[in-house]
Amino acid sequence: MIRAVSRLPLVAAISISAVWTSAPTFSQDTAPAFTVRAAAQPVDFFQFPLPSWAPHCLGFGSEWRYCDGTVLRRCSATGAIWLHTGADITTGIQPVMAAANGVIIGYIVDPTFRGGILIRHETPNGIVITQYWHVWPRAGYTVGTVVARGEVFADIADMGSRTHFHFAVFIGDYEADAWRGALPPTRCDGFPAFPYRFVNPTDFVMSHWQPIPLPFRSHRQPMPFPFQRPVTTRTKP
Repeated sequence: MIRAVSRLPLVAAISISAVWTSAPTFSQDTAPAFTVRAAAQPVDFFQFPLPSWAPHCLGFGSEWRYCDGTVLRRCSATGAIWLHTGADITTGIQPVMAAANGVIIGYIVDPTFRGGILIRHETPNGIVITQYWHVWPRAGYTVGTVVARGEVFADIADMGSRTHFHFAVFIGDYEADAWRGALPPTRCDGFPAFPYRFVNPTDFVMSHWQPIPLPFRSHRQPMPFPFQRPVTTRTKP
């Protein structure tokens, strides 16, 4: 199948490979810097990238640790633990869908955290970027590829016992910090304070979910719940 690719001007829209430590950072001179003016359809609605949405050990605003409690990053001067910018979701290896119509604007490969992908969306309220970590893109999906809401473009990466999915929502156009999986609680080491432009991704998607049109019913028939919701489960703390 031939994939649509945005033909509008790209300013250094690139795929890169980056080697991280367990506390990854991006500096302004090594981070991908690009702007995409996409040919994707404008976005009105979003959906979850997976068919089920079961929380893993880290949520939006959680201290950035492995599930065993190991801290991933602290501020050098204060020792403050960085905070998680997205939601980690429990999953096996399965397909990953685009949360909305958009254009793939970035791809990073890391030996520890596997692949990271950014998709840029044009909405009535401005640009939104969705962030997907611990995934591998499918063949034919590269920087500049146009995707539609619900389109499978990647698969969950095998991370052994740490296999999971990270999803984040960044409000605004591309900048280096759109890649961050975590940010400090207060500005430190040259990084902005959490949440910066990140928002709770679960709340964001739920507030931008597409209503299902209701069939005509007589006034005596009970009305169904008017929104399609994802299958969600909750784990005990």
